[in-house]
Amino acid sequence: MSITKSLSGSGDNRKQPNTGRRSFIWKAGAAMSAVVASAATGFSKTGVDRADALKDANAVRTLHRTYESRLNKGMYEEVVGMFANNAEVVFNGGLFKGEKSIRRLYCEFFQAGQTGKKIEPAPGFEPDPEQPQDIVDVAADRKTATGQFPYSMQVGTPMTEDTSLVKMARLQGEGIVKWWEGGTHEVTCVKVGESWKIRRLEYRLVSKADYRPGRTHARAIDIPAFSKVYPADPAGPDKLV
Repeated sequence: MSITKSLSGSGDNRKQPNTGRRSFIWKAGAAMSAVVASAATGFSKTGVDRADALKDANAVRTLHRTYESRLNKGMYEEVVGMFANNAEVVFNGGLFKGEKSIRRLYCEFFQAGQTGKKIEPAPGFEPDPEQPQDIVDVAADRKTATGQFPYSMQVGTPMTEDTSLVKMARLQGEGIVKWWEGGTHEVTCVKVGESWKIRRLEYRLVSKADYRPGRTHARAIDIPAFSKVYPADPAGPDKLV
């Protein structure tokens, strides 16, 4: 089965892949897992006490679980409050920097598309069971930490057509094109007092597909990345990446 692959890197201008080359994604994913597996101990091995580092690593994991839980419940305003000052988020080819931009992403773009609900991978897109579930590395000064967490969620965008069917769907609170998306959260956290905040969050997309619960197939789809920045796109990013 073919699927869409896009491993985005901050600041680069990688193009969307040729759809004819999607089938090798799980091999690529396995290779990526092998590269990071050695770091999955949960703490930096130099210059920091093991017990303190494990405490901080678990706190970062709890922070991420809370982030996913709030997204799943549609608590977008509360999600915004989890970010540090001047934080940034990379999502769908766009960089959102600062509280106003992050609020625009979650409270306008995510909320309008009912994005963030945690769901199982689309049929046929199940992850490698040997892949590490999460990786957290705490800095020696215990003031910052980085993490990698797999994610699997619903993403959506409002339909733009102006047909009678779409209008009717909007009246019923729908009118949204939805799909499944899976990948890895690349997270940088900073300690503020005794609490942890998110300084940077990047959605590293691995695959996305038409999600059909209860069926045995899900077709690969191509969803365009952001092409305009704010304010040309009222819910758009500050910068394209």
